[in-house]
Parts: sequence; C-alpha cells; structure tokens
Amino acid sequence: MTCTPTTVTFRLLDDVVGWDQDAVADVVGFDDPAGVRLAHAGSSPAGPTRTQLLPWFPDPRLAPGCGPCGWFLLSGERLLRRDTCAGGWRPVWAPYCDPRLLRAPTAVAVRGHRIAVVDSGRVFVWRNEGDHLTAVIALRHATVVALAQDEQLLVAGARSGEIRRYGPDGRLGEVIRPDVCGEIIGVRTGPGRTIWLLTADGDRFNVYRDGVVSSVDELAAALPPSSLSSADEDGFCLREKGPDGDVTSCYDWAGEPRDEPVAASGEFVTEGKFTTHRIDSGISRCRWHRVRVEADVPAGTAVSVAVVVSEDGKFAASDWQTAPAGVTDFLVDQPPGRYLTARVGLSGDSSATPVLHRLRLDFPRSTSADLLPVAFRQDPAADDFTERFLSLFDATTAEIDRVVERYPALLDPAGVPDGALPWLAGLLGLSFEAGWDAPTRRKLIQAAPELYRRRGTPCALKKAIEIVFGVEPVIDELAGDRHWAQVRATATPSSARGLGSVRLFGRSAARLRLGTSTLGGAPLRAFGDPDTDPLTEHAHRFRVLLPAGAADEDAVRRLVVRQAPAHTRGSVRAGGTGFVVGTRSTVGVDTAFVPLPPPVVGGARLNHDGVLRPGPRGARHGVGVGVVSAVGVHTRVS
Repeated sequence: MTCTPTTVTFRLLDDVVGWDQDAVADVVGFDDPAGVRLAHAGSSPAGPTRTQLLPWFPDPRLAPGCGPCGWFLLSGERLLRRDTCAGGWRPVWAPYCDPRLLRAPTAVAVRGHRIAVVDSGRVFVWRNEGDHLTAVIALRHATVVALAQDEQLLVAGARSGEIRRYGPDGRLGEVIRPDVCGEIIGVRTGPGRTIWLLTADGDRFNVYRDGVVSSVDELAAALPPSSLSSADEDGFCLREKGPDGDVTSCYDWAGEPRDEPVAASGEFVTEGKFTTHRIDSGISRCRWHRVRVEADVPAGTAVSVAVVVSEDGKFAASDWQTAPAGVTDFLVDQPPGRYLTARVGLSGDSSATPVLHRLRLDFPRSTSADLLPVAFRQDPAADDFTERFLSLFDATTAEIDRVVERYPALLDPAGVPDGALPWLAGLLGLSFEAGWDAPTRRKLIQAAPELYRRRGTPCALKKAIEIVFGVEPVIDELAGDRHWAQVRATATPSSARGLGSVRLFGRSAARLRLGTSTLGGAPLRAFGDPDTDPLTEHAHRFRVLLPAGAADEDAVRRLVVRQAPAHTRGSVRAGGTGFVVGTRSTVGVDTAFVPLPPPVVGGARLNHDGVLRPGPRGARHGVGVGVVSAVGVHTRVS
C-alpha cells in the first residue's frame, strides 16, 4: 500500500542492536530490555534503592504480621501492635503483665503468632503474640532476625557475615556463611527454606537468594510485598486498600499519626542525557528522512531528541536540530550527509523517570513526492514543502502497512496479550470458563484445529480434558459392554446356543418376555422395541473415568457436554478408594499398586503354620497362578 517509489531502510537504537552511546551523564539501562532511564540518586545509579526494597525489607523496627493491618513496631522499650479499631498503636503487653524484659530493642520479626525481638545482645522468642516466652538466645552483635515456616529462627550478626539458624527451643542448628558483599541488613525466608538477604555495600544495595544475586523483579515474584510505602528518620507510611481506593496512613516512630506524609522524592536524578557515536548510513550525501521515538513518559517527565547530520562527522554546536517538546515523530531537517549523530535528554521530578525503549532512524528520504512530475519540484522551497506535506500521508499509509504486516501476529495464541484471548477464541467458536487461566486458554486455542478435525472422537475429548485439567482420562465406550455375544474360556457341547468358543444370548435374556424368559434371569424394561435390543443396548453412550481428586467432576461434565457429539450421551465418574472384585474397575482410576496384606487362611498364616499342596480332587501340580484354586477343594492346609 505504500506510495514511496524507492526502497528505504532504517537503523534501530535499542538494547538488542545497541545504543551506540558515546557521552553519558546520569542515564542507565543501555543493556536492560526495560529501556534507558534516569539514574538513581546516590552511589548506586542502576539501583535498587532502599525505597524500592521497603515492601520486602522494612526498617528493622517494623514487622508485618497476620493480615494487611497486623503491624508491630518497636518504640523505645515498648513493643507496639497496630490496632485499627482504636485507630493507632497499642502496647502488646498491658501495664500489669508487661514482662519488662526489653531494654533497647533494635529489630523485630513476626510470623503467624510468633514474635522475635533483638535486644541488647539477646534474642527473645514469644508464642501467642507475646503471651508465652519460649526461648532466650544470648548472641552478641545481633542485628536482624527472621522467622521461618518450620518454626526456625534466623539471626544475622553485625560484621560477622554469618546467619545462625536456631530451633523452636532456641538451640543452635547450623551456621550459614553466605558469599555476599557488604553487611547483611535484611533477612527474609521463602518457600522451601529459601533465604533472601539484603546487603549494604557502602551506598549500594544488593539482593541475594541463597547466595546468588537477584533482581527486584525476582524478589517480587517470589515474596508478597507489604503495605509499607516509604520511611525516613521522622516516620513511615503504609499504603493500604480501602473501600474507595488506596489509603495512605503515616506515623512517626512513636506510633503517633502524622499529618504530612513521608516524602518519596529523591529516588531519581532530575536530568540525564547521552549522545551517540556517528551513525553511518553508508550513502554519500544521504538525505536522512525521519526519527521515531518509542518511550514511556509518565506525568512530570519528558524526553527530548536532537540530531545533526554531517558528511565528514564534523559539525558546529549551532547545527543541532532539536525536536519540539513531547514530539516523538519528526522529519530530519538537515543538509545531506553520510553521518547522523543523535542526542537524547531525559528529565523528571525525582519521583519518576521516563523510559526510552527505541529510536528508529529512517533513510534515505523517499516520499510520494518522487512520483510527481518534474514541474512540481523545480522550486526548491516548494519542493521541500511538498515533501514534508506528503510525508504526513506517507506516515499514515506506513502505519496501515504495519498493521497489515502484523496481522498474522494477532492470530498467534502465544503472542497476543491475555485480554485478547477471548476475542481470538471467538473467531474459532471457542468459549472459556471463568476459572481457566491464560496458559490453559492459549493451549486450547493452539489445539483448536486438531480438536475440530477430530471432534466427536474419543481422542479429541481426551485431549481437551488433558489440556484443561492436566489429567489423562479414560474414555469408556459402553457399546462394548453388550452381552449378546461373550467370549468364553471354554465351550462345551451342552452350552446353550454355543457357537465355537462364543456363546450367543437369546432375546429372552436381554429383557423379560412372558413365556420365554426365566424369572430372575432377564432385566425388566418398559421402553423401546425389544427386537432392536441388540442394536440399541448402550448405543451412543460413553463414560469418562478420572482418578480420584484429579479434577472437579462438574467442570469436567460441562466440558464433556460441549465437546461430545449431539447424538451421544456421556457420564463422568471419578475413581474410588480401591479395587472391588466383581465391579468394573480401571487401572489408574480405581486401583493402586500397594503391598499385599499378610496371607492368612483361617487361623493359619501361610509360610509359618501351613503349606498349600494338591487336595484329594485337585490337580497334581498344586496351586497355579492364573488357575482357579479353591482352598479345601483343590488344595488343603497341612
């Protein structure tokens, strides 16, 4: 659809191709897929900052407890607990039952109903939120403490770089010496006895998981954050969800409310910039065409781009072309030249930063003006205006071309966002239940062609159940249970209606008929034509068998109704607790391979008090596996 007469190319500046940065000031993230951004204030420009880590590693004087509001605070010699009903903080112990053990507490940790406090070379551990003192550990230079899921206690000491693990009774279990840089100022425990550490190496903070450096994103994915949003020397703030949105509550270190919130500014520098090397087009006297900027620009931040073109890489300070503020797509208004140099500036209010993802440089200039007759391009000024004017329409057409080119990606279940999955499923006639997660929906969409091609077959139904519920079912077609012909192990001339080794059952055995059926030998049925019983018995019926507890039977039943053919009728049954002799059982559904109980015959235990050997009327070869043997008939106990 594009109207440009010649082929154009472009050069990308991003983390994959490279930014070609030359002079950099207060900008980081050139190798980060997230994008280029302003540096953090302090000696750790790439972060993370202490403010970022507060939700997972709060101030040692603070500890989140049970529920969103269960916070504990050390204030002087007191341990306070947040009381949302009273609107403030209240002492854990009433004045008449205060144990008065704390002298100068420095750190607190809470998990469930257990509390641990570091105080003057000792570590106290209580149960029932302070009602029962369970352990007192003497440990000098203890700084931070954490409680694990298995009632273990982790204590880190100042300058030692060690973590001591104690049992519920206060006995030392092991000493861990993690290979980390800096002083340990925070300890958290995760699932599977995972230990997360926060260290301070000067002004630089590092996060470790089991001794390996980790990022803030990995920390956030493994541990839920608390509601602590900011903290400084004067107090702290908690941001919690309320009925009308987020509510921020601020307190000083004595537990008293604060009118002014704790400022969160100062996280980023306010300005940063970088300049690229000379970008070579490979074309002498190249007319550079267009610059496009892809960036996230929050409120209070800005991104500015300037370019300069030269033939030999030399230019003056006045030659720069700076795009207007907020413009992310502009034409290059420079003389022809082989080289282009870009200068990017980022600015913010110190609480947020713009994030630059990509710069795209299009060259050489090629517009639909090249298709006009020469008479329209004789005047240089008019020619320049015509090119710039038609570039507006060329850009719109190029966007349409881009949408057309990317249209196949919209049909890729692995590439579309989660919110687009119902729309994509609607194109294929699929419907999702509310409880299905995004990976399950993607697998269903991807398997839709195969499921539609085999729809109505047992393998398609089995595949659908396996995708949605993650369990492999057994599809039992009941038509195979017809008793009109049954293979027998032996056949005798006296067998009724015997044909070789197959015994055929007559109509009198299929349903009760007066004058021909034996009373109690045939079922009583009052529907259908008895002459069509050989064809309709269990016809178009199937059963889905699942292991016990593998999936919700109602959810499986709804899926079976949608996937089964209209003329069939299916049922769903989950496995029981064991194997029942005489009842149809399925291996993996109703059975489990477990050791057999001790063999006992009457009061005699085999291999101890008795031996089975051939009886008076039995075969001479004794008891055989797979051969029917009756105790006392074919065998006897001696």
